[in-house]
Amino acid sequence: MSTLIHLPEGSICWPVAALSGAAQDVRHAQTRVHLARSGERRAGGTTRWERCYADACAWLEWDWVELDEGTVVQADPLNVRCNVLLLDEHQRPLLSSRRRAMLATLVYLLPWQGPVLDKLRGLEAPRRVARAAQRLAA
Repeated sequence: MSTLIHLPEGSICWPVAALSGAAQDVRHAQTRVHLARSGERRAGGTTRWERCYADACAWLEWDWVELDEGTVVQADPLNVRCNVLLLDEHQRPLLSSRRRAMLATLVYLLPWQGPVLDKLRGLEAPRRVARAAQRLAA
């Protein structure tokens, strides 16, 4: 049985010990908003954060939902998609459960709500117009 790990192309390896430092180096890349269907006020979306190197880019992304105006939360804190392989102190990949917990901790350390709320504020005028049109149609 082979002990080699086959990583998807473009994967980045990060030692777990460097994870808290990664939180300072990872930057907001993009936020996508999925406006709520008619009759609902809440929006949702995806935000993506990256750490680019000379020859590759590590990325993490997760889904979020708007609970109320000015309040956004992760849709599922243990569902962080990324191209990062986390390595333990012996340079072995973390078990899936520990990896999920470590990625959730990294997201917790990031100031991700600010860029998401900025994006929502930028869409606020069109959202108000849509809500007003819905009220008039009702």
